[in-house]
Amino acid sequence: MTNPKQVYITIEWQEQGPLEEATGRRLWRKERKVCAVDDYPQLLPCNNPNCIDGGFDIGDKIATLLNSGENNEQNSLICRNAINKDRSKRCLHIITYSIACVRPYQRQKPQPVVSDSNLH
Repeated sequence: MTNPKQVYITIEWQEQGPLEEATGRRLWRKERKVCAVDDYPQLLPCNNPNCIDGGFDIGDKIATLLNSGENNEQNSLICRNAINKDRSKRCLHIITYSIACVRPYQRQKPQPVVSDSNLH
């Protein structure tokens, strides 16, 4: 049985690479991952076959979202190898991501009732 207070994270992303001369198309890859709040990824993999030790630093984005109390965020990230002193090792892949926190249903706390007798 699952914990009713468990928060789940859904991450959906699309990876885009530069225009390939051989095919004349851009690389597009769509992925989705669902994880518990205590085991979300810190890094999403880069699918560029020429990128070594690259990836997309998503962990801080998820942690910030969880701490904010908000339920979703959308943005984009560049591969962490995009900024490399050796230009030949730079990776031009990016992702557009969406993070959603699925929180358990919580009833709203009742507000105190103010009666006319309390106003005098």
